[in-house]
Amino acid sequence: MLFSFFNRFASVHAKSSSEQTFDPQNQKESFMAVADESRGNFYENFKLYHHDTLTTIDLLLFLPNRGIYFGETLSWSPSELKGASVERSSKRTHKSPTTRLENSAWRLRQKLEDILSFDSTPIERFFWMKNLTETDFDELDPSFHELMPKGRLIFSDDSKAAIQRKFEALAPYQSEPISTVKVMGSLDAHTLLLPTPDTPFGAFLSDEQIQFLETEFTDTVTTLYGAYGSGKSTLLLRKAIKTLLSDPKEKVLIITPTLLAGELLRNKLISLMEYGAWNIPLDSISFYTPQSSPPLDGLPIFEEASVVFCDDAYRLESAFIQMLRQRREKRWLVFSTAVQADPNEHLYLLNNRYRDAKHVSTLQCTQNTLLSTLLEALRKRLIDVSKEDIMIILPKQQMLPQFKESIDKALHLDCRTLIPGFSLQYQNLDDLILVTGDYVSGLRIPHLFLIVPDHSDNYAFELSRASESATIITLLEI
Repeated sequence: MLFSFFNRFASVHAKSSSEQTFDPQNQKESFMAVADESRGNFYENFKLYHHDTLTTIDLLLFLPNRGIYFGETLSWSPSELKGASVERSSKRTHKSPTTRLENSAWRLRQKLEDILSFDSTPIERFFWMKNLTETDFDELDPSFHELMPKGRLIFSDDSKAAIQRKFEALAPYQSEPISTVKVMGSLDAHTLLLPTPDTPFGAFLSDEQIQFLETEFTDTVTTLYGAYGSGKSTLLLRKAIKTLLSDPKEKVLIITPTLLAGELLRNKLISLMEYGAWNIPLDSISFYTPQSSPPLDGLPIFEEASVVFCDDAYRLESAFIQMLRQRREKRWLVFSTAVQADPNEHLYLLNNRYRDAKHVSTLQCTQNTLLSTLLEALRKRLIDVSKEDIMIILPKQQMLPQFKESIDKALHLDCRTLIPGFSLQYQNLDDLILVTGDYVSGLRIPHLFLIVPDHSDNYAFELSRASESATIITLLEI
């Protein structure tokens, strides 16, 4: 082991008039510059959530061609260290350490191994002596030099070039860069979209999503406004996780317009908890759907909630939204919406759009030829894709039984019809889905067939449910 902890320094606390002062912000900018030039990342007061533990790391840099550097900021001044000595902390001395690097190193390694099973990313330690120059250090008691190699110390007068040289000496250059998403996505998993076949290590949230995630909101009503497919539900779920990671005593309530939407979010929550290696108490977060539950006002999950997230609020009845506003009290109340928001309330805008059908085609038919037109289009689509990758949105609930029977018989399928009360507790989505537009909240399917009576209407919400392609079938009047 390189060096351990320090448990004693006796000192004179009067500050010497000859001491120089340096601007710590300049060196922070140097850390950022070193990271930027290597296409890496720099964090100050990095929050590492692991199981039930929060570890705050003063400084953390990730350089893709070298690895992780984590450091502790020491504010020692020359006057404090004058005449002092330092000794290695041990169990035998029963003295408390004054640095946290050894614990942080273990936490970083365990977090990576818990998520990645095996990881060999180099992890190096350093100290930032923000009030101590190299000359000051040279004049200290020899015990400091024995326990603190100068190559791991960043002094207050070190230039960016000097800092970079020290980091380069600590970790050898690797021609094959380490994946930023793989490593930092594991350490900062609540800022990550979970891995998919296309993104085996996941993908980071956008800068604007992370800004919302990291902002400390207070006792307010907040509207999260963004277009369909802008990632509002994704962001609310991660904000709920971040809230509970920061304070496990919080109680979070998530309200969704359909039971299925809530179940899909709950499943994502459990997947995120497993992936992120967090122990979040499941009784700290509740889900509620107005249409399939008793009145919310008076229920314990509402009375005890300190944070209420209302997803797709524009799809809920106005009387219910008004009740939430009137009964808010000291809760932080958040509405996500894709329609015009109230400019008088606290508003957060998501300007980007991440989910949209990449290809949209149109077909026309009459009421008499609708079924045959749809069946022919489905046959062609099923040549290339799986049945569970297709969803059909019909204009009326009454059409669901007839279309299910016809499609099942013609294509030898067992379609899933999503009707009020559909629950993943009793069924699954492993087949072609038939549904109306009222019940598609929370769903995302690669290929969508949308049957509409009039193509001139706005079907942006329904089309946002498709991630790959959509076919709009318009009924012609005869």
